[in-house]
Amino acid sequence: MDLQRHLRHLHAMAADPARMDLFEQLRVRDRPMSTLELGRAVPEARRGIQAHLSALADGEWIEHLDGEGRTARWQARQVPIEWADDDDSDPAIARAKEDLYWISLQRRINRIRRFDAERQTGEWPEDWVGATIGRDYSLWLTVDDVHELDDELVAVFERFRVRSEERRADGDAEDGGVRLVFVTSSAFPLSHDE
Repeated sequence: MDLQRHLRHLHAMAADPARMDLFEQLRVRDRPMSTLELGRAVPEARRGIQAHLSALADGEWIEHLDGEGRTARWQARQVPIEWADDDDSDPAIARAKEDLYWISLQRRINRIRRFDAERQTGEWPEDWVGATIGRDYSLWLTVDDVHELDDELVAVFERFRVRSEERRADGDAEDGGVRLVFVTSSAFPLSHDE
């Protein structure tokens, strides 16, 4: 993939946080959705939704299947975007990747805050509140330890991702006891004064 395609790809997502929500709806539901459906699922994207969807399609995140206007149908692309090792040497690519990183980080924070507010107002049943995970560790590790930790966490997450895909394929995702769950993990060094 050439640098201009990379830039279109990154800018399509980094230009507006609502675009990541639109893309996620298509990925999670794993089926075509109309512009109207997407607008209902992501209210903050309604204003300018056609522009958002066109930009995502131009950036190769999604594809337009058929129809026009509110009845246009879209789906997430299943083809992975390939990157070359030297892509990060281009300052425009590095800036666009940094923008996308900050949007992703803010989304994580916003999701945690939204769930906490919903928990406090009683919007979630007690069994789901009791099942939530919130753990923090400060560990003395080497760089190799962090890589090993990441490999082990990815293996665990992959096991549950396969389970999730099987449930969706069996139609169990519509069952009242199955919910879409946000899982995040981070590991980074702390400065000496913390």
